[in-house]
Amino acid sequence: MQKILPRSNLFRKPILDMYPYVAPLEGRMGKDYLRLDFNERTIPPHPRVLEELARYIDKGNLELYPEYGNLNEIIANYIGVDTQEIVPTVGSDQGIDIITRALVTDGDKVIIPIPTFAMLKQSALVQGANIIAPPYKGRGYEFPFNEVMEEINPGVNLVVICKPNNPTGTPVSREQSEEIIKKAADVGVGVLADEAYHEYAPEFTVTDLIDKYPNLFITRTFSKTMGIPSLRAGVIISQKQNIRELKKIRGPYDVGMLTVVALKSLRYKEVREDIKRYVNEIMHVSKPVVEKFYRENDIQFAPSAANFHLLSMPEKFYKFMKARSILVRPRSDPAGTVRVSIGTKKDTDVYLEAIREFIEQVK
Repeated sequence: MQKILPRSNLFRKPILDMYPYVAPLEGRMGKDYLRLDFNERTIPPHPRVLEELARYIDKGNLELYPEYGNLNEIIANYIGVDTQEIVPTVGSDQGIDIITRALVTDGDKVIIPIPTFAMLKQSALVQGANIIAPPYKGRGYEFPFNEVMEEINPGVNLVVICKPNNPTGTPVSREQSEEIIKKAADVGVGVLADEAYHEYAPEFTVTDLIDKYPNLFITRTFSKTMGIPSLRAGVIISQKQNIRELKKIRGPYDVGMLTVVALKSLRYKEVREDIKRYVNEIMHVSKPVVEKFYRENDIQFAPSAANFHLLSMPEKFYKFMKARSILVRPRSDPAGTVRVSIGTKKDTDVYLEAIREFIEQVK
């Protein structure tokens, strides 16, 4: 008879004390939804990306392990760093996990302002961290800069800044970011800057600071603007000696070959220009229209530097929108809020027509 050990003898206590992060993603595929719930690109990737994927599949090499070739050179050229200053990852989630595993162990202190992207906290909890969680401030969810600075002391192992922050859209200025990084460096503390929404707010990046500060680690994703979240494509950016250590944690072929093929399409000018066009439409065409509507209709929303807004809305707003084939993301943290992505101008017209109907109904 097989012996079943008590759970406490098999798993580390931090794991037993956690709950899994389960994103409400099921049931979204195969339906004609306008998906404004996960900050995805609302239109397909550039045709060149799809052509490259189809060409690879037609070659019939799926039975082979990945070969990365010049992937690092292509990604580094796109970002504007040296090829030895990056490591591709399975989405930015894996990047966050690798950095946290490298720097944090049981009982270590990690500073993570809240609310923020759930995987930042999840990765720290897996390592058994004690989380220091200064809250974003006020109705506009201002970044708690002073509170973070006060907490950076010996005994802290990692500071996390999500910029722009998800779900609030709050930016962290370059000046504030560098002050945090510098103070952390002075006391031997790592800084993880999550730049998942970089293309929407490039002015806030700290990529140019990696050569100046050896404690800086940056994560990015290619999901948002390339339109390939199903392929899980991300990257870590840091000094080359840090990258050398992080590669010891990432597996030798974690990033799948279809992801590699899609990312290599960044070498084409038309793919890069497509990303810029999409970002421009979201940020300079759709976003002003959406924000004007919110202000005119007294809908409370947090100022956002990214491609989404956090709205103060009742739970029935989510159900109302879903009944009209529009998906938005209800939030429990902060309570009474809904996060809504910004789509193309065509998407925005559909969304605003539905929200007008909602407003009339609740009057």
